[in-house]
Amino acid sequence: MKQDLEQFQQAKEYIDTLLIPLIPMDPSNEELMIKQAVQNELTQLFCREIENECKGRLLLTPLYTYLSGDEEGEAERLNRWISKFKSQPFQHVFLFTMDSKWKKYEKNVDADLIWVPAMGTSDLNSTATQSFVKEQVREITGLIQSYW
Repeated sequence: MKQDLEQFQQAKEYIDTLLIPLIPMDPSNEELMIKQAVQNELTQLFCREIENECKGRLLLTPLYTYLSGDEEGEAERLNRWISKFKSQPFQHVFLFTMDSKWKKYEKNVDADLIWVPAMGTSDLNSTATQSFVKEQVREITGLIQSYW
């Protein structure tokens, strides 16, 4: 992260796109927490791949973690976060999530939502998972580039 921010400072005029990974957490439900942990790992994998594909134009932020079930209230906090980043300025802000609940609240946030359905696998190194991620990353980077 430190290296990414140092690169951002040096090439600020070229990096106009921000990617914010949204990570849900529900500590009251152990079964759901395990599912969310897998989604967290997959989200990080996706975001690293997207960042690599868009190197020089995109900055990946730290994970934005929130308590699941309060997406409506969280949208307000997230907008404050986005506002701070837009003062850099970033022309394009994307939120990345596997939490389908954000689709309901995407109109309430000052960013474009990228939602990928969660996978049922916990093996991030499997050939099927890697192929799925690569294909989806190709589609997502094409979408991001269409904003440029």
